[in-house]
Amino acid sequence: MHFSALANTPDSPDPLTVGGVVLYFPGRGYRSKSRVTNINQTLSIEFMKIVFIGAGSHFFESVLLEIAQTPELHGSKLFLYDIDAERMALIEQVGRRISDHFKAGLVLTATQDLPLALEGADAAISSIGVHGPAFAYHLRDVDAVAAFGIMQTTGDSVGPSGVSQGLRIIPPYLELARAMEKYCPDCVLLNHSNPMSAICRAVSKYSKIKVIGYCHNVAHAITSFAKVLEVEPAELDYSVAGVNHMVWLLTLRHKGNDIYPELRRRMLESEAAQGLQFTRELLEVTGLCLVGGDRHIIEFFPHARKPQTPAEIGYGMKWRANMISEGLVSEELTKAASNLRARASGKDPLILPSKMSPEAMGLQIKALKLGPDKLHVVNVPNCGAVTNVPPWAVMELKCVVGMHGALPVHMGELPAVAARWTLAQIYAHELMIDAAAEGSRQKALQALASDPMVRDFGEAAQILDALVEAQGERLAPFRKSR
Repeated sequence: MHFSALANTPDSPDPLTVGGVVLYFPGRGYRSKSRVTNINQTLSIEFMKIVFIGAGSHFFESVLLEIAQTPELHGSKLFLYDIDAERMALIEQVGRRISDHFKAGLVLTATQDLPLALEGADAAISSIGVHGPAFAYHLRDVDAVAAFGIMQTTGDSVGPSGVSQGLRIIPPYLELARAMEKYCPDCVLLNHSNPMSAICRAVSKYSKIKVIGYCHNVAHAITSFAKVLEVEPAELDYSVAGVNHMVWLLTLRHKGNDIYPELRRRMLESEAAQGLQFTRELLEVTGLCLVGGDRHIIEFFPHARKPQTPAEIGYGMKWRANMISEGLVSEELTKAASNLRARASGKDPLILPSKMSPEAMGLQIKALKLGPDKLHVVNVPNCGAVTNVPPWAVMELKCVVGMHGALPVHMGELPAVAARWTLAQIYAHELMIDAAAEGSRQKALQALASDPMVRDFGEAAQILDALVEAQGERLAPFRKSR
């Protein structure tokens, strides 16, 4: 973005400020010109360039709806990039209908030229997947580790399937980060892919690109807790910290009063709701609620290894392979996507949600590029917010999101029981990240040996070989040398 047409020009020696907000510092150039106005310390520009990476993902339909409903982003130039041109074309067509409906003036360009898509971008939103067509590659992981009695219930963040996904998805993310360094070094990457914490850490560690990870689990959990407490979610103030999909609820207040003890009492004295049965069991032992949903959370603990067959999986959960075959994974990840083609052609009406998603991408970009600040739970480097966790570790925390980026709110120490499990996963992820970046079989083996679902070093080696055989060339760097 290039702010101009107000007090100064890009070549003037004094900073350009609007409403007390500094927009320009001497010596820093800009790439394109935009008009700026001041609306209650919120800036508005003539246009912004936003890139969708993995634009064929059905997730971007909701992103388009949110951008179109954010007036400050009207007129933005949206570049869609995906290796699947057909799916991307559907999102482009739906996007044009959405823009017309809201009179947003969005300019959409679909391309398979990554440099063209990235050049001078202000924000990039990513939703890259490595599950394969009809989740075939994901299923290969799940089936391969089932032979060892490992029943994955999600397999995208932890467990051998999560490690395989990390090893396969981190390299393309690092390629993306290197391209961003070249074509849009000041662009912020808003990631929605899993394993969330590991991807964000890899980009932060191996590039200069600023990355923020978004997940809806905390927002959904707070809604569930509010239901238990019979209050409105908006009335709850809370603090959380942890790695994505294993986030600890640390404090919970209702209209200024500590209501966490009441939540504990109600959850422990009543039958657990679907998806919170293992969460309740953890609460009994740790005294803390975990956020993420049972099928995510359990995979961070040895309890996930207890069942040896799909029929033995407890807590009302299902084996991931069965979820895939029954269409539950497709339903969860693509929601109403089955009618996307009809919406793209205009045969079906647009889906117009009554409220924005918890991620609210339009509002996030507005805060990051135009202000004002907003509080949001995101995945970013800890930066000392949690004092007994490394500053470089990517944590899911409440942050102040604004033109300065995403700054974590100070949390203090994690309780010992939370720190024990959190630190273990942080370092297991670190091994996986380095393995993916270096193509190191040794570090991939170390990552698997550190996983809570793997019993011993010998089994770790056997599992790695099974995953490599199942994925073929997709895990070729991790083959055993002959």
